[in-house]
Amino acid sequence: MKTSIYHPIILLFLFVNLLFSSCNSFQTENIFEETPSLTNSSIQSDNNDSIASIDSLKNDSIQLSMDKHIQTQQNIIDSTKLYIYLTFDDGPFKGSEKINRIISEEQIKATVFIVGLNSYTKRLQQHIDDYKANQYIEVANHTFSHANRNKFVGYYKQPSVVLEDVIRNDSMFTFKNRFVRLPGRNVWHLGKQTKYDYDQASRNSANYLAEHKYYILGWDYEWRRLNKNHPLENPSKIYDGIVSRLKNHETLNKNHMVLLMHDDMFDNDHDAEKLRELIRLIKQNKDFIFEVASNYPIEIS
Repeated sequence: MKTSIYHPIILLFLFVNLLFSSCNSFQTENIFEETPSLTNSSIQSDNNDSIASIDSLKNDSIQLSMDKHIQTQQNIIDSTKLYIYLTFDDGPFKGSEKINRIISEEQIKATVFIVGLNSYTKRLQQHIDDYKANQYIEVANHTFSHANRNKFVGYYKQPSVVLEDVIRNDSMFTFKNRFVRLPGRNVWHLGKQTKYDYDQASRNSANYLAEHKYYILGWDYEWRRLNKNHPLENPSKIYDGIVSRLKNHETLNKNHMVLLMHDDMFDNDHDAEKLRELIRLIKQNKDFIFEVASNYPIEIS
């Protein structure tokens, strides 16, 4: 009888299959029990490692040249002079073109801190190219996203996100220095010298950037416009404020004044000429020397 021949074979096959399934199920359960879940903290750690590796080569090469430059710069600072650092934030904007032209025509040094996210048209990208081509202008890092479009509180709670934002901007524009200005925060971290005017979160972010060999430049005085409908303050008033703060030692470092401005302040010819007026007032005082951010005094050892 044929069925009697195959019946035990079928039973044996079913038994082996059942045994294999049980073992496979047991192994699968053990795999999930022993494999740790990929938590946010582990993802964050992986991201930190990735960020560090991306930045490491440029970090090392530029840091060596920056250290040498800083040490050299300390030896040529004239203690009898007053140093003024004109800095412009948030470009590129419409006003960037006028800033670039006036700085070139007046032949004085200045630093622009640019935001990658703002260069979203060919015209705005051209403003960056013009800045980089200007022998009097130093281009520096103001992060790519400007704190995720001014979401400051959440942004500074994650120092690794801030670093990633800085590196993204750096990779976009290939800055020739390691100077950064934090969005919306007057924070300084220059070698051994620090000053924090804001919360612990922004302090932690500045410290984290410093660990990755960045220099954080704040400001001593700001020339600002309250809103678009409000006129710019008179240049002579700003000049008097600069002189007064230097005289009364109200700056981070004696005889050194970092002035903050923004590109969008000078988006029309009338306001742009106010910038020229301020520059000429400063130039008339022979005690002043215009400098760029990377020549600011830093104690690195």
